Amino acid sequence: MIAIDIGGTYTRYKIGGEVFVLKTKEINLLKFLENLIKKYSPKKIAISFAGQVKDNVIYSSPNTKFEKIDLKILEEKYYVKIILENDLNCAALAESRHFKAKNLVALYSGTGLGAGIIDNSKIVKGRGFAGEIGHIPYKPTPFKCKCGKNNCLELIASGSGIEKMAEIYGCKGLECPKVKEEYIKGLMHAVGICFSLFDPEILVLGGGVIVNNTWILNEIKNKKNQYIPNFNTGKIEITNLKDASLTGAELLLKERG
Repeated sequence: MIAIDIGGTYTRYKIGGEVFVLKTKEINLLKFLENLIKKYSPKKIAISFAGQVKDNVIYSSPNTKFEKIDLKILEEKYYVKIILENDLNCAALAESRHFKAKNLVALYSGTGLGAGIIDNSKIVKGRGFAGEIGHIPYKPTPFKCKCGKNNCLELIASGSGIEKMAEIYGCKGLECPKVKEEYIKGLMHAVGICFSLFDPEILVLGGGVIVNNTWILNEIKNKKNQYIPNFNTGKIEITNLKDASLTGAELLLKERG
């Protein structure tokens, strides 16, 4: 069995307890998977993917170069079972098991911004694409999201958003007061939406921006009363998991048989 996490920046895969890391932009996805199958002959592969996926088809991925890819081709050719899931859904699954919470939201700010929702211990998927909080309209920006809009929340409250804002203000990331202010406001907007819509026991913050700037947790806790209704009593925590999406993919191998 092989667990894989294909993120906007890095791709990680785990085989026999060992984790390997590649830069996502350097791989051809189908060839990469095909080489793994030929080399290891797995019966099952679980893939956590940073993009919109459904029924083993990758439909879009704003933060990677990949376009529509049907992984059923590999299943039929090599007689291998492939489980494909959105990366934030995988992260939320792992976080819910870690925190032992039946109702949880994982809000991750990394290359992009996304949320995975667990309700009564199950992933909330809608028709397939639920949790895309990064593409909720927020406010017009000078940038254009790869989804086609210029007002996505992700354009402010993500690592890629920080880089874009820093270029405009001529400063260095979150060290710039204006960039920091805009980022925190955008992230708080996302936090407020998550509590109002899903009323989780725990909202878990993660992703590269959060993990590398843990002071953000205190900023959010200090401002939460401005964004979260007083009847939402859930906790806000920062992730304790090193690779939650990869851990979630491992869980899928066990739980989806």
